[in-house]
Amino acid sequence: MTDYVLNYCNDILSGKIIACKKQKQACQRELDDRKRSENDDFPYYFDLKEANKSIKFISLIPKTDGTKLEMAGFQKFIVGSLAAWRRKDNHYRRFKDAYISMARKSGKTYIASALAIQALLLERVPRKNRQVLFVSNALKQAKLGYNMMSSEIRQLQRESPFLRRAIDVKKKQITKLDDDSFAIAVAGKPETLDGFSSSGMALIDEYWMQKDDSVLNSIKSGQIKEPNSLCAICSTTGKFQHGAMKKLYDHYTDVLNGKHEEDTTFIAIWELDNPKEVTDSNNWIKANPLLINKEVSDVLKPKLQADLDSALQTKDTSNFIIKNMNCWLNASDDSFISDSDWQNAIVKPKPDISGSKAYIGLDLSATNDLTSISWLCQLNSGKWFADSYSFVSTKTDIVTKMKADGINYEALEKAGECELSKLDSGLVDYDLVYQFIIDLIEKNNLDIQEVCYDPWQGSAIISRLEKHGDIPLFEVTQNEKMLSEPTKAFREAIINKNIVVADNHLLRYAVQNAVLHYNNTGAIRVDKLRNNQKIDPIAAMIDAYTLLHLKEVEVNNEKSNEYYENFSF
Repeated sequence: MTDYVLNYCNDILSGKIIACKKQKQACQRELDDRKRSENDDFPYYFDLKEANKSIKFISLIPKTDGTKLEMAGFQKFIVGSLAAWRRKDNHYRRFKDAYISMARKSGKTYIASALAIQALLLERVPRKNRQVLFVSNALKQAKLGYNMMSSEIRQLQRESPFLRRAIDVKKKQITKLDDDSFAIAVAGKPETLDGFSSSGMALIDEYWMQKDDSVLNSIKSGQIKEPNSLCAICSTTGKFQHGAMKKLYDHYTDVLNGKHEEDTTFIAIWELDNPKEVTDSNNWIKANPLLINKEVSDVLKPKLQADLDSALQTKDTSNFIIKNMNCWLNASDDSFISDSDWQNAIVKPKPDISGSKAYIGLDLSATNDLTSISWLCQLNSGKWFADSYSFVSTKTDIVTKMKADGINYEALEKAGECELSKLDSGLVDYDLVYQFIIDLIEKNNLDIQEVCYDPWQGSAIISRLEKHGDIPLFEVTQNEKMLSEPTKAFREAIINKNIVVADNHLLRYAVQNAVLHYNNTGAIRVDKLRNNQKIDPIAAMIDAYTLLHLKEVEVNNEKSNEYYENFSF
């Protein structure tokens, strides 16, 4: 009996099929789990008959144009893995969750619709009232998978009198008449999902658009008593880097890297390893696995090449790389620091900063912004360590503010990254801001070099710091002339890991929002694209780094002068 899942994994790991790192990791994970399943303490087993039954069944489902589907290896890998891995104690599904991500036009909607048909027709737990949900940010998008499923079932019914009697296909619902199981399309809103159990399967498309995990939580809460349910995210990446999908992507990246175990989640990601690979069409299969099919490749590759050429001419390749190469990428080519470069600079746990030389940056808020304090401390290695803390205005209702900003401030407060205003006015309490700065310096015995501040809105705090007496202060003028070179140098220091950073979610969020603003001379400063985006923590960090950089330049110039003064011609 052919093991299609194992064959695909071997083709990937042997290099027969060009694949990204995460796909290689997923295949190695499969091989490792096969070995683990031989041990009594591993609670899952791979049922090869179940895999082949599902693969054979789905291969019989015609495409919407009526032609027969020749399943590619990656499709058999997805279908076979989800169907075959079972619990040893009761033979229910192993995988409660699936995260499947690939470039657009790679057949993910077909796979979703086929899995839905399988869940509706072949699964037997629960015996009645299985619910299969197509979920997306908008009902129109959710209906794409549902309509594809409807078309496929109608084509099967033309060949099968049994299916004509067994299944009722309507515009809004597909019903299996003998057990009242059904499939529908639902808009991705918690209030519309609360009444469903998704006992058979929930398939989520365009998940990148969800700002938070409320939709996923609604689905999962409905499935909590369903022992054989599956919640599958089948989505391409998007421009919204602060939402629920990117959060999951980062978590599942850690799972594939061996940092966490998550035995009940199937993970399959197709992407470029680096956006720079986009210029070599041989790499496109990493994100577009359907290119393994020559007929598809002959049609799709020229279209991709034409789209890329057009993007290169307009000097805006970000949308092509995001949607056609499935890469998480800042929406603007003028992004300050890429998320991958920032993550590479993260250190865990936080290093000891006691007694270190330090620069503090202060960015004070208007009514609805953050007041942020960021600091740079020199470590024994000579590198600088960056961290931040923010104070959040609650003048706007905090739930409304969290939704508008796309930030869970309450969770970040519990994580120790920020503090919500407790004043009746909702304004930031500058007494607390002042005390935080004093405590930061005194409790860590910092050798404070300077508190660098944006003069706008700064008078109240600055006057108090001046009265303290022994805290040096430096005003950072907010223009390109002052900020351009420090901003460039900060970015280079992050990329080269001369600055390492805390695993601070709010600071990272600010970095992802930050873009470069150029004046007519080419000088730069950090800015944001939209008003509701928050960049205050990184703005405060740039303020802190500005004087550090100016002093480093001054020291280097003095060393150069000494060299030439002592050099005899």
